[in-house]
Amino acid sequence: MAVWYYLTGPDQLGPVDDDDLRALVRNGRITQETIVWREGLEERQAAGSHPDLVDAFVPPPIPATAAEADAAEPIVEEPAVQPGLIRNSRPWPRFWARLIDNFLFTPLLGFGIGLWAVLYAPSIYLQIVSINGVLFGLMLLPLVALMLALSMMITGTTPGKAIAGVRVPVPAGRNRALFFLVREFRVWVIGLGLGIPIIALFTQIRQHRRVSLGQPASYDSGNPVVVADPSQFRFGVTLVVAAALLIGSFALQAEERAMESDLKTTQSWSNPMTQRVATIGRSWKPEELETNSGRVFYFVSDELLSEALFGHEQLPSDGIGADLYAEALEKVLREEVDITTGWQPVTIFDMAGLQAGLRATGKAVSAEDTSVEVTVAVSGRDAWRTLVYTRGNSAEQEAEKRRFVDAMFATTK
Repeated sequence: MAVWYYLTGPDQLGPVDDDDLRALVRNGRITQETIVWREGLEERQAAGSHPDLVDAFVPPPIPATAAEADAAEPIVEEPAVQPGLIRNSRPWPRFWARLIDNFLFTPLLGFGIGLWAVLYAPSIYLQIVSINGVLFGLMLLPLVALMLALSMMITGTTPGKAIAGVRVPVPAGRNRALFFLVREFRVWVIGLGLGIPIIALFTQIRQHRRVSLGQPASYDSGNPVVVADPSQFRFGVTLVVAAALLIGSFALQAEERAMESDLKTTQSWSNPMTQRVATIGRSWKPEELETNSGRVFYFVSDELLSEALFGHEQLPSDGIGADLYAEALEKVLREEVDITTGWQPVTIFDMAGLQAGLRATGKAVSAEDTSVEVTVAVSGRDAWRTLVYTRGNSAEQEAEKRRFVDAMFATTK
């Protein structure tokens, strides 16, 4: 005797034998549109079109008197249901649900990875910043698939599916975690073409056509029917959410392009004490700090994980050289900076030509992973200094630090 399974909404029910299945047909639990299948056959069909069940839907004979009474009434036949037709799965709700999930999880995952890199792997963060935003998003898609699979395992849905009313039933006897994990990666490969733009366009068009024709998507072949038939109101809400995420995605991409541009372009900064102009990277954001003596300017570059101070003060008398000023400065900075090297002579370019200076390096007391480079120079009674704080030790950070320090001292007298 055949063993049957059938779908009721998102749930797969069964097994039932032939007699029980026909009883369900008689009491209306199974209609002509209900999807059924039996052991030994992988093809799923609407019950009304299944060759083994056609006779179950034949109405009982009508009494003669009733037949005569209704003879004048036109007989309207139900349209035939095509084999394999899935009436409760529409392509567009599934598309928008997937778009919502990708546009929600991709930036969240990217933010999480970026935050981790800033805190624990600055060099990796700088590499991430230098990567094109679209390319980085494509690189995240496999991890997004994993996150979506975990969401399905734990909650049975994802944000996009919950909003659009899309439900993915688990086949009877299948491991829930393994099913969703395999399905999400099949979607990534077969449905999204690995995220490669041109390939993804054709793969999504192909899946749209299959679902529109009542067939399962390629990645759902052999699985229970995906339910995707929301009301007009729910579908409208889905479109509004998808549009908001699209706008947010465009805004994030614009911000990422601005960050990339800041790393490659320059800006002018005028030293208010000398009126001389320095050319520095656009990623540096300057502001003046309040101090008890002299003037100090603070610069920060989030893209380079760097901060810098450029300061000037008037010495009380002539004859104070760079070495004495450096020793005094080291004592002042002791609570904030641990100088770990001796002061080494360096040649600094100022507007008058070459000038001797001193440089030492150390660590920030409050953050051991932050290196500090201190450079000082004295010209007459004018004392100048730069402090550059850097998390990480990439070649790009080192090169920008050199450019910044040289540009600052080039504005001194």
